[in-house]
Amino acid sequence: MPAPTIDLVALGTGAQTVGTLCMWAAVLLRLPYTLGSRRQRELWLAGVAAACATSLDLDTVGDAADRYLGSLHSVELVRNLCGLVSAFAMLELSLSLAAAPRRRALLRWLRITACCVVASTVALDTAHRPHGRHLILDGSSPTPSTPYWLLIIATHLIANALCVAVCVRRARHTGNRPLTTALLLLGAGSAMAGTFWLGALSQLLGHTWSQPLQPFALALHGPLIAAALAAPTIQAARHAVTDFRDWWRLWPLWRDLVEVCPQVLLAPPRGRLRETFWPQGPRRLLLYRKLMEIRDAILVLDKYATPELHASARAFAASVGDEGRTAPPAETHLDHKHSAAVLAAVMKGARAACPADGTPRRRTPPIAQIGADTLHDERAFLILVARMYRSAPNPIHPHTPVPEEAPQ
Repeated sequence: MPAPTIDLVALGTGAQTVGTLCMWAAVLLRLPYTLGSRRQRELWLAGVAAACATSLDLDTVGDAADRYLGSLHSVELVRNLCGLVSAFAMLELSLSLAAAPRRRALLRWLRITACCVVASTVALDTAHRPHGRHLILDGSSPTPSTPYWLLIIATHLIANALCVAVCVRRARHTGNRPLTTALLLLGAGSAMAGTFWLGALSQLLGHTWSQPLQPFALALHGPLIAAALAAPTIQAARHAVTDFRDWWRLWPLWRDLVEVCPQVLLAPPRGRLRETFWPQGPRRLLLYRKLMEIRDAILVLDKYATPELHASARAFAASVGDEGRTAPPAETHLDHKHSAAVLAAVMKGARAACPADGTPRRRTPPIAQIGADTLHDERAFLILVARMYRSAPNPIHPHTPVPEEAPQ
């Protein structure tokens, strides 16, 4: 029984369709971020042109245009022009990212070259005899003409090669991981486009080996460019998920502290689920506001912490530090864990003392030191405090007043 054969052309066409849909999805997702940044607009316009070119290259789109518009030649010409615009837009974006001393002059000459190439392409197409589809038939009789295809292929190969070189060079020297990822994806997408046009050049020279593989090159080009377009969106979504996760972890500690210190609230308190779906103010500031209110509540409750409470908190911190230790951890981690445990126990005891005694106990040692120099460090520390707070011991009796020292 003969083995079933795989139709590479049909498989490649299906993969190209999937890649084109990925590009359009990334273009739509990236649209809101293009309003305030020139570079984002350049990348977005390059993505739109590439998506249009790959869409018009699909047989279903070409057949539909031929059926409803009756001018397949115009669709083919527009497809090639969109491809040229996309190549020059990608190249302009790459050159704008490169730290060239004469970058402005380079960009001006690049735009002049793009206009000349587009005008020459239209002129070569018009000068050819009346024709339909733009095809390269094994190099024997390309339509429209060989100079037309040589101009398009050479432009794409040069633009893609320069784009790959600039993206790789820039990615090696930048310290921003999301930018490095986007540059490498953009370079890989340009390399796949270059592979497609290398196949077109081989067809123009009379070789047919690359024809079944060209749709796969475009199929890979689509998702790679889509990923480069969507990289900032994915990064923003990841940050939003992380912020929400940390906000959810801090909620029990925040709720207990603001219950006895309502004066620190920047907005009226709401339920957890209600705040999740209908936040007061911008969602990106929810976590920051909770951190500020927790910090203010800690400063208020510091007045109710007695020496006895501090001693009990240090004992709790020592017991937490000894639990489950199998290897000596880093000293910095130990310090943060010990400080977080002390602060959690002090907060739980001071919270119980606050409503029982309205007179602040000012002659007390300072509250556990937080030592966070950045917002990120303080956020991580307070999340650790929130975790320790759940297991901190509950005070049984209100704290006894601390006698005032006689003046010297």
